Amino acid sequence: MRMFLSYASQDKETAKEIYLALRDQGHKVFFDRADLPPGEEYHNRIREAIQSSHLFIFLISPDAIDGGSYTLTELDIAEQTRTKLLPVMLRKTDIVNLPATIKAVTFLETDGSLPGAIAAEVHGIAAEWRWRRLKLAAAATAFIVLVSAGLFYGLKARSRTAVIGKDGAPAVLIPAGSFVMGDNETSPRREIFVDAFYMDKFEITVGRYAKFLEATGHVRPPEEWETVKIQSDGELPVVGVDWGDAASYCQWAGKRLPTDAEWEKAARGANERKYPWGNETPTPERARYGRPYENPVYKDGVARVGSYPKGMRPFGVFDLSGNVTEWVADWFSESFPINEARNPKGPESGTGRVLRGGGWYDPAERISAARRMYASSSNRADDIGFRCAADVK
Repeated sequence: MRMFLSYASQDKETAKEIYLALRDQGHKVFFDRADLPPGEEYHNRIREAIQSSHLFIFLISPDAIDGGSYTLTELDIAEQTRTKLLPVMLRKTDIVNLPATIKAVTFLETDGSLPGAIAAEVHGIAAEWRWRRLKLAAAATAFIVLVSAGLFYGLKARSRTAVIGKDGAPAVLIPAGSFVMGDNETSPRREIFVDAFYMDKFEITVGRYAKFLEATGHVRPPEEWETVKIQSDGELPVVGVDWGDAASYCQWAGKRLPTDAEWEKAARGANERKYPWGNETPTPERARYGRPYENPVYKDGVARVGSYPKGMRPFGVFDLSGNVTEWVADWFSESFPINEARNPKGPESGTGRVLRGGGWYDPAERISAARRMYASSSNRADDIGFRCAADVK
């Protein structure tokens, strides 16, 4: 602990004893000023020493509070810099004559050994000072850890989310790896390896599809398009698009439709979960399903994308069960070649394209993550939409 010992020259001998007692405790005490240069340099050195000290010890005596004593200047500097003050009654002095700064603080007075009493008092002050520093250091360390953790997880989350296409849709990175595809109920169960890829975090919305129509001059608006209001319905998933519409949009955006295997990996992860959120039965808090099919699709049918965070798992992709049934790239097939275990693309042709996820009026059993459905590529229904995917470059 650094401290400044302020005393009148007449009290130098006693001050020296105090200095030695404090030094023996291991403190750094500014005391011997015999070698200091005179004039302005002297004043600057004194100011610097007081400003760098943690404790200012003022030895009270009639000479120390005399109007011409430099100790009063030192006291003013300590007050200006708000250095902790320890006044010590060295020689009997009329309290009335003490400076206001001294009167405002309880000063130390003893009939015994003054150096010993000061050393004991300073020991307690130093212990409190060290404890305060430890608490501040601990708080600072905790803050740094929290900030670092926040930055780490923030960067980690950012590294898994990116904008890949020119449509501005956020996409989630799905890491490479194996997973079990199928459940032997709705499709054969087998182990598949899929390379890393990006999957749109949300289904393509009305607002994004409207920009696609405007940019490309696409002459076929989706079914039910005349009932949609872009300003208020822009965050609803677009429906009424056929497979060619969906593929054209993804190509325009610089992406592609996800494969059947990619879609299922994004929905099921590596632990064969039945739904994106796990194996628990679907509820209205987890997914949009089971609505009356007579409802107008853009009024009481689909929900705004991202409305069901409790149904978002395992990679952070929303609405993989319910809301709209989604086109994927593959032609439908009930069987699969045994050797097609790495990045399968499905058959080269077929009578229908695969649909995934189930839609807003499907019952709960049709929104499971392993269930595969199919329809003609030209089918345009009010429960069918899509999302895009992209390769990791």
